[in-house]
Amino acid sequence: MKMNKKGFAISTMLYGLIFVTLAVFYMIIAYISTRNDTNNNLVNEIRNQINSAV
Repeated sequence: MKMNKKGFAISTMLYGLIFVTLAVFYMIIAYISTRNDTNNNLVNEIRNQINSAV
């Protein structure tokens, strides 16, 4: 079975676009997760400092 060149190019571009979209989505989720952990650590450190000063 011979594949059409135009169909092969379109499907390659679609798979590439899906891959890039998933990669960007994963990076955004990882960044938000890391930022949330950092904020929680900072809040806990401030609470500990306030409690030890009292």
